[in-house]
Amino acid sequence: MSLAFLPPALASRIRQAPHAPELTPERLEQFERRLSQPLPADFREVLVRFNGALLGNCTAGFRDALDREVRIDELLGLRAEDRRGLEYGGENIPSDVVVFAHQFGSINRFGLQLTDRQDSPRGTVWFFDSDAPTETEDLFVARECAPSFSAFLAQLTPLPDAAVDPVPVVDAPDDPWRHPEALEKVPADAPTPEKPLVLAGHGHAIESARLDVYVRTWVPDLEAREYRYQPDRATVMYSLEIHARESSGEDGVPEPHAQTIPVAAATGGRHPTLAEWGTLVVGPEGDWDAWYGNDAPSLQDNRLTVLALSGAELQVRWEASYSQYGRDFAFLFEGPVRLEGIRFDVKDVADIDGVLASAFGGRHQAWEWTRKVGERDERDRVPVTLVPARPEFP
Repeated sequence: MSLAFLPPALASRIRQAPHAPELTPERLEQFERRLSQPLPADFREVLVRFNGALLGNCTAGFRDALDREVRIDELLGLRAEDRRGLEYGGENIPSDVVVFAHQFGSINRFGLQLTDRQDSPRGTVWFFDSDAPTETEDLFVARECAPSFSAFLAQLTPLPDAAVDPVPVVDAPDDPWRHPEALEKVPADAPTPEKPLVLAGHGHAIESARLDVYVRTWVPDLEAREYRYQPDRATVMYSLEIHARESSGEDGVPEPHAQTIPVAAATGGRHPTLAEWGTLVVGPEGDWDAWYGNDAPSLQDNRLTVLALSGAELQVRWEASYSQYGRDFAFLFEGPVRLEGIRFDVKDVADIDGVLASAFGGRHQAWEWTRKVGERDERDRVPVTLVPARPEFP
């Protein structure tokens, strides 16, 4: 396969990712059947050739909302186990977009538009920035960054490989790059009430753990390229955040965060009532978006098991793995998590019941919750929070 459209500087360094499976015609056909339109020819050609490609460190030619130079080092492929795999639409991405790359060191994404819109043609490449200012509660703000996949590749600037130090490297036993196994404690600590978070076998104390249920009432209008208030099309997003003790906010500090937990997918497409949370199991299947910490590795093979429910407190076991220094490590949290309740905004308090019926498919049990309605804010929105109503459930 010639891939003649690849820029020479990129063509000389692009290569297939280690252990990437060959993309069979059957696997590609199965994926494209889920799409609103076939993949654009230039992207399809690269996908068939590499099924996920390593590019080396490249700049994308612009900066993100935090004024960081946006870099990319890998194209995603179709993987049987859904690790480093293409993402199609979802809670935070428009339904006609395939995510084909992540910004290096960030949760930000690059996506390929599959359908023609009023203001952007099929094949347009978008950058989804999680740090851009927005008046909505949506995770990403999208901005156009290239008219096609080929044009996107053409604007990438490969960075030179790091110079090789001519001085012999001392084989230090605590060097994580040369001895990643030194990071792992064997046997691993067991989670305890004092140190419920265990990373690579090392126990960590935490400050807090919280579970949020957020209902989105502003829905993206792809043609108008804006969000519209549609209380009868409300959707639900579940997230879990753990704050480690004495965290500094620096890169790599353990601040585990699952921004998207596929709760409904784990329960046959329906949302659980509060009482059903007491025995809920989510994963490892499903579209998780989970991370070890700020600008830190993603968490894979996530599994969340709720061991008990008492009032607004869940006892959970969150298991996962993450890759660092070329080695996979175990992630485990077992401890209490506070259920912060259900949050959403409405334009009119009369819409509250309709929002809950739409979001939870008629399964919302009003008696399980106490409703708190806030004051109308400067954006003309009324905040609503529902918290567990009773300390114990029958």
